[in-house]
Amino acid sequence: MRILLTNDDGYRAQGINQVFHALLAAKHDVVIVAPELNSSGASQSIAVYSPIEIHKVNERIYYVSTTPADSVRLGLQIVYKDQNNYPDLVISGVNLGENVGEDVMYSGTVGAAKEAALHGIPGIAFSTAGYEFNHLDAAARVVVDLIARLDKNSEVLKSPFLWNVNIPNKPYDQIGEFEVTELGKRKPHYPFEKQVTPRGRVIYWQGLPGEPESERLGTDVAVHILQKNISITPLQVLPTDYNQMPVIAALAV
Repeated sequence: MRILLTNDDGYRAQGINQVFHALLAAKHDVVIVAPELNSSGASQSIAVYSPIEIHKVNERIYYVSTTPADSVRLGLQIVYKDQNNYPDLVISGVNLGENVGEDVMYSGTVGAAKEAALHGIPGIAFSTAGYEFNHLDAAARVVVDLIARLDKNSEVLKSPFLWNVNIPNKPYDQIGEFEVTELGKRKPHYPFEKQVTPRGRVIYWQGLPGEPESERLGTDVAVHILQKNISITPLQVLPTDYNQMPVIAALAV
């Protein structure tokens, strides 16, 4: 399979490189186009007023001076060059840190996969939990396993889709089957943390994600964070709230 690989942790991050080598070992035609620097929280943002650069490391690795979403755009337009030559799939990750619930609104990992779907190419965002990433080799094997299933069911790849996958930070033989999930919910982020620099400037750090609420079964929060299993959540690319359309229409009466 022809795969464009990107992320939001930067092209030198451990997660993307574990996946890159695992995909090559599985005989996939994979090219990295990813940000030069960490772009966590970039969502699907693009550079509008800043010039953009793309640098070639070798035939299979490029890095860009912009966001994850721009990485996909540059990969398609500059590296692959025309629609007849586009990849079969865009993979984003493996991200260092889970992306569940409201995280998908902020995540550059998910934003890159969403950009792929907007261009008519299936996009899958992969993330793994925690802050000590001891089992990235296992996460990469999970990525390869899922791609193998898609290879056997190639009809799925004929229409664009957007999937968000979260993989437990566990050894491969302790990771079970995946579960299809919907987005869950956590409590709001902890408050900003105030700090004063040695030069007297007041700065703030983002608070950590909130704790999971008591989640019903079937959400990504319950499956991934509470049960420590693989969750796969299909996401919509265009988030129209159809339930609100008649409410708005009634205002005109």
